[in-house]
Amino acid sequence: MGREAAIIGSAEAAAAREAAIARSAEAIRQHSGHAILIEAGAEPVIERLAGQDRPAPDVPPELWAWTFVVKDMIDVAGLPTTRGSALYGSEEALTTAPCVEALERAGALLVGKANQHEFAWGVTSENPHWGDVRNPRHAHLSPGGSSGGTAAALAAGIARFGLGTDTGGSVRIPAACCGVVGLRPGAGAVPSEGVAPLAPMFDVVGPMTTSVADCARVWRVLSGESVEPPDSLPGLVVGVAEGCAQAGEFADLGAEVREIALPYDILPPYWTIVGAQARRTHEATYPRAAESYSEGVRRKLDRAAGIGHREYRRAVEELAAIRARFSAEMSGVDLLIMPTLGGPAPRFGCDEAAVRGEVGRLTAVVSALGLPALAVGDLQMVGRREADVLRAGLCREARGGGVPEPR
Repeated sequence: MGREAAIIGSAEAAAAREAAIARSAEAIRQHSGHAILIEAGAEPVIERLAGQDRPAPDVPPELWAWTFVVKDMIDVAGLPTTRGSALYGSEEALTTAPCVEALERAGALLVGKANQHEFAWGVTSENPHWGDVRNPRHAHLSPGGSSGGTAAALAAGIARFGLGTDTGGSVRIPAACCGVVGLRPGAGAVPSEGVAPLAPMFDVVGPMTTSVADCARVWRVLSGESVEPPDSLPGLVVGVAEGCAQAGEFADLGAEVREIALPYDILPPYWTIVGAQARRTHEATYPRAAESYSEGVRRKLDRAAGIGHREYRRAVEELAAIRARFSAEMSGVDLLIMPTLGGPAPRFGCDEAAVRGEVGRLTAVVSALGLPALAVGDLQMVGRREADVLRAGLCREARGGGVPEPR
């Protein structure tokens, strides 16, 4: 590149960065009453970003000027990590989580820490400490949880993409409620260092975007894996669960579709493991500081009390056996499709305890199976690898498949 071209490229890159920050700042202002972000630091994140001197490169990297938010379970050096709680966030994080570092190296601009359900354990993101997150697209609905602030930030135009965490559906449920896209990777696919845990056996970090194409691009930065969209899906065998409304779309793309039954008997051992691990995650503060917890999270922790090593071991063994059985039953099936939500989307102000079992039953089964999943609104695609679900999602999107609305 010649000197003159480099100067022009740098100037355009600088202008793109400034414009992206300005758009995010305006969206933050417009949605200031919606509790989408947690601003627990000394200054708003967007102002901190605007004050940073970041030379524009001659050749902008992969995600240059892409704005993003991260769920406030994820460390960013110099910012508090509240976990959506009143107990944490009094100190700044000393280091930045590797998953965030990778995005920033690719040119992405962090514009906020996203609000969430307290301790990432709930399906509504109504938070007594930091405010109840509102759904920018469907005011009568909850934004879903627990990564509700991340999904709401995308729907509001505050950020182009975000990072959430998903234990039993916390990326996918908000994607369905807010009409965006969320990827739950397989365990270990994205480093968990610098991410506060809930139940480590099932906790993962996943990207959330407004399109599958953007999701694939962010995934390439996070994982190094490039996924290209196929023109069609000939020869792909798709298992259809729960009468998924999009089955005909996959048949039109050339896939063979067949009905399958999900292993709901995996949920009791799954919830036993989640409860037992969550109790250990919180043993330093619960029940000693129980008054600082919301009533909903207290109830969940209390129900998990008394799960000892014998019950836990039985649950782990049962989970493994059901995984093996289902894998054998699904031999020859390449992809599963089903709704994301197990029932109607939760209404804003609903009783979370009354709806979470139904809302999250499908996402929890997938988490228990340990399989990657892509939620495109209220459509969930499940495969053996992240590339499987992204490829199917890209193909469908390229052929005009939209984001299914929440029920």
